[in-house]
Amino acid sequence: MTVSAVAATLACGAPAAAGAPVSGPHETVDLTTSTTRPGASAALGYAARYHAANDPDGEPPALRHLAIELPPGTLIDTSVPPRCAASDFELQMRGEAACPPAARIGAGQATVKQPGLGATTYDTVIYNADHDMLELVKSGDAVLAVVHTYVHGTTLEGPIPTCLTGGTAPDGCPFDQLILLANHLQVRPVSAGGRNYGTTPPTCSTGRWDGRVTFSYGDGSLDRLTASAPCVRPAARRVTRPRRRRARPRACRRRHRATAHRRARPCAR
Repeated sequence: MTVSAVAATLACGAPAAAGAPVSGPHETVDLTTSTTRPGASAALGYAARYHAANDPDGEPPALRHLAIELPPGTLIDTSVPPRCAASDFELQMRGEAACPPAARIGAGQATVKQPGLGATTYDTVIYNADHDMLELVKSGDAVLAVVHTYVHGTTLEGPIPTCLTGGTAPDGCPFDQLILLANHLQVRPVSAGGRNYGTTPPTCSTGRWDGRVTFSYGDGSLDRLTASAPCVRPAARRVTRPRRRRARPRACRRRHRATAHRRARPCAR
């Protein structure tokens, strides 16, 4: 399931269960999970491409905010992996060395259009923090930006920087200087001490888990999509009933008792 990061939430290399991609006026989104089993440790992959309104080849407005409501019953426990407590300044100065290696929970890429530079694709890495996912946008070993995805129960949300110096227009800069064209990432499953970082809902009643994604753009557009991932309903248990014995006729039972001492043959059942 970030803004880029949840851009996602829930191994690398694990078999994925993909839902059908869904499209809105400005975006096409695809979600994948690493398991279809309820109540299991899981990874989530997120891939999206953004475009002009109802024009798949046009330039999109700047995406300023992303929120993903995970399927009801999903659990995200940021106390399971180690946490990175570094500030944004430390992350940009020291890079990934500012975080414990075990706090790294995922990776991906983001394609951004910048003034005068056209489209550029950057690698991203994701670290666990306290009710937060830290997405580090990198160029080589340098961290160019830190994107936060805040974990509020089953909702993952946060701002998308649209200013060269960080922040979002119009507060951080007079206009949107960065336009997100596409991004994808995958957060791997993590378990420790019998607990999971991400756990799928405990039940699967319809054969799919539905989540909702909300996109807020710089031109005032607000798009909402329902994205689904498949799940498997547990097979119904077969109930084995005890075999009923056919009762003997009463007269047969009396005759059997009367002749038992003579080893008589009992009545047929």
